[in-house]
Amino acid sequence: MKKLFLLLALLGLALCACAREYNVLDYGAVGDKTTDCTVAFQKAIDECYENKGGTVFVPTGEYMVKGCLEVKDGVLLKGTYEAPPTNDGSNKPNAAGNMKGSILAAYGGKNDPDGPAFLNLTGNNSGVQGFIIHYPEWSQETVPPIPYSPCIGSKGGSNHSVKNVNLLNAYVGISFYACDRMTIDGIHGYPIKTGIRIDLCGDICRIENCHFWPFNMWYSTEDPYCVWINKHGIAFDFGRTDWQSVMNTFCFGYGTGYHFANYGTGGSNGSFVGIGADSCTNAVVVEDIHPMGLAITNGEFVGRWNSRDSSQVVIKDKAAGKVSLLNCAFWGPNTTCIRCDADKARLSVIGCTFESWDSNGEKQGAVTLNRGIGIINSNTFADNTRHIVIGKQARGAVITGNYSENFLSVQNGIGKLCKIADNIPEPYEFTRENYANYNLKFNGEKDKQYISGFIYAEPTRGGSRWSSKGAAIELPGNPGETYTVSFRVDVVKAAMMEGAGIYVGDKNLMPFTGEGSFVFKNKVKMPKEGKITFTVKCKNWVPHELDETNLDTRVLGVAFMEANMVSDPKARTFSMNTLSY
Repeated sequence: MKKLFLLLALLGLALCACAREYNVLDYGAVGDKTTDCTVAFQKAIDECYENKGGTVFVPTGEYMVKGCLEVKDGVLLKGTYEAPPTNDGSNKPNAAGNMKGSILAAYGGKNDPDGPAFLNLTGNNSGVQGFIIHYPEWSQETVPPIPYSPCIGSKGGSNHSVKNVNLLNAYVGISFYACDRMTIDGIHGYPIKTGIRIDLCGDICRIENCHFWPFNMWYSTEDPYCVWINKHGIAFDFGRTDWQSVMNTFCFGYGTGYHFANYGTGGSNGSFVGIGADSCTNAVVVEDIHPMGLAITNGEFVGRWNSRDSSQVVIKDKAAGKVSLLNCAFWGPNTTCIRCDADKARLSVIGCTFESWDSNGEKQGAVTLNRGIGIINSNTFADNTRHIVIGKQARGAVITGNYSENFLSVQNGIGKLCKIADNIPEPYEFTRENYANYNLKFNGEKDKQYISGFIYAEPTRGGSRWSSKGAAIELPGNPGETYTVSFRVDVVKAAMMEGAGIYVGDKNLMPFTGEGSFVFKNKVKMPKEGKITFTVKCKNWVPHELDETNLDTRVLGVAFMEANMVSDPKARTFSMNTLSY
């Protein structure tokens, strides 16, 4: 019995030793927003380190830290949060005053972007957990933003961790260089220049459950601060990292969501599952990678609001390796969803969904393989003019088993080096009877293949599309036949100018004489090529420029509802939208 009591006593002492905690309040820290707690925090960390590590606890309060802190080997700097925190549900500017729990007010690293991190993790096994960290000297009106050193970082060591932290407005959120097996989990906030930066890190580093969203500010696509991030900001930046593992991450409003480059140490390879990017100029940019490449699965990539130049996955010319996209979804205003410009790249696109692209109406493909090798299989494409473009300098492509809502349109620039088979539905075989008398509605149903330079379809007016810059309509027909062509159009006052109308070549076939709803008619002879092009000339206008309260920044012209082509009035009217009578 005595031995049992002795064993229990020793076990209790061991548990007490393991659970030893250092409270920053015992070292002079005060969570009143105004007392500089740099020295007190560092004293607590140092004593914890000298006693073979443990937890330095920071209770509820807002602690001003004017300098930078070294979180030493085996030390966990821990706040109150056990899950990713937010500052305030309203996302109002300067909502920092409503924050609760453990809050660090960071001042260190200002104007020293290459200096030590605000929380500098050294040795091995050091970590940060459970805080909201904000920079009180930040202002949304300061553009370009003031640079700071990374909020949390390390330049060496293994098994560091950062968990459940909101980096509210850090210039660079987290930066790890030459570290192995670090864990980053549950990071929220809106870092400005870079969210998380990884380089020369190996042995499977893990990043999970991160959400970079404009907390603590009003977001507008026209606000100079937001524009700066949407041009210069990178949410996730990867240099050399081996077997990188990334799961369940999201970012909004950056210039680049996920960036892969060679910063002098080599490229990245790894697995990226459940990643998302919304309203970024580019969701994924691959400048350089390790030959084993990137496996991107279950990604969701959305174009930038009102964008005319947003491309979601861009593989640049120097990338040499495999990029695999599996079960990903693409929608929103995109020029092209995936573009490969690298001769040594190997691209596979399997089981993906493409809902919208070609925002400029230039007949661009959802997938554009300018160079390299591509395997495009088992994907679903929405109705559009062009689904896939294979450039003349591509080295080979296999396009099989895809589905499109109209028929799969492939621009093949390499002939027999591109294998196209078993895609459905097969192209519709139009007859002379179909072309004798037909109707085309501009409602988004199988109309995109006939138009360019038009905005996406909307339900107003029973289904319509606004023309934009360079708008053109290419209609088919029976060669040599004379057609009565008509267009139902809404002309607004803002679009009026001298010479406005619908043209064939240099001839204004249907002049716009005033504002209102019209059915314009005239006769044309179908050229021997079996198609004729109508161009729209009018004054382009932007709703927001006419009314500042209108947030619509699209470049508009006139609204088209439908077109009719009639060479034989007695023939049945064929619908080009439903491919039926």
